[in-house]
Amino acid sequence: MTIIIALLLTCCTKEGDTIYLPTPGERQPATTPLVTVIYGPNSLGDRSYNDLIYKGVEAAAKKYGLRTLQLSPESEAQGLAYVETMFQQMENLNDTVRRLFITPSPVYDAYIRANNKRLEKNPYADLLYMETTTPLEGKGSTFYIDYYGAMYMSGCMAQYGASELVSLLLANPYTQTVVEAGEGFQAGFYDTPSLSTDYPLALHVRYLSDQPVGGFTIADSTATRIIYEETRYKTGGKGVNHVTFVPICGGAMHAFYRGSRREMLFYRYVGIDGDMNADKDYCIFSTLKHIDKVMVDYVCLWLNGSMPKHQTLGLADGATDVVISDFTYKTLLSGTTLWHNGPNMDSLRQVAIRKEVERYEK
Repeated sequence: MTIIIALLLTCCTKEGDTIYLPTPGERQPATTPLVTVIYGPNSLGDRSYNDLIYKGVEAAAKKYGLRTLQLSPESEAQGLAYVETMFQQMENLNDTVRRLFITPSPVYDAYIRANNKRLEKNPYADLLYMETTTPLEGKGSTFYIDYYGAMYMSGCMAQYGASELVSLLLANPYTQTVVEAGEGFQAGFYDTPSLSTDYPLALHVRYLSDQPVGGFTIADSTATRIIYEETRYKTGGKGVNHVTFVPICGGAMHAFYRGSRREMLFYRYVGIDGDMNADKDYCIFSTLKHIDKVMVDYVCLWLNGSMPKHQTLGLADGATDVVISDFTYKTLLSGTTLWHNGPNMDSLRQVAIRKEVERYEK
């Protein structure tokens, strides 16, 4: 497998452009800068965070005329083999082709930190390790998108747009981005007075896995079981009629969407990472992580030689946000139903930015 990947990385991109040819006399290797992304196991296809990264990298490649290679391994072992092959190639090549290696997965954290100094041998090789608050020692840049402020907004808005029960589904208690997003949502939820004193909105927090980096994929049958368990949470077995799901669990969110539709349960959900407001019958609003735009910006910084050692982005930077669909606004915010006298979005955003800054400073 390693040999095959080595040949793939040194011979061509998905467009067929030549990167390196070991046989003298053949046409010269391409000198166009190359961006390679290695995702976590089975991450692409989540229609969420990782797919937005793919979209952003390809948009940057089109904008700046770059070559790309994006790899989604089927297992952690295969992913580590990809990463090691990447390090071998980038530290040993002696050409002047600029190469950027990007990985967004915490599953490679220990390996990245133990090996990133190897890239110092190649002045044309760079590394971008995403979504960590701890900068790398030695070569390589890092950044972190703070989701706390946007999720604080979401927690506040849930008090206006949900009824009976909000089910906060978190992938696991170890992934920092997930944990902090959950904390932000809960803080916003409890900071906002309930609209009804007789029937206050309930919040139930549930982790899908007790394993590090677990909970981002889930079987449809498991999702259906969890859905039924959540609908019977509030009243000790009597069940509830309305549940709003907040699935901070990557691609696993889609298993809950499918399960709820299949079983014809009345529910709503909060879109996570991407804008899902087109699903107007179910999505009450979306909490965005503009990772696609961030990727375009970072590729530009890399090309200009100005990629920062470490950076934290958040609601104030426009890296995250919350948006309400036109349908929700017209039928709920301006009506007399759930969103009557709902929040002023601009004011709420400023409060959330302040909460995010205060927490970051602490």
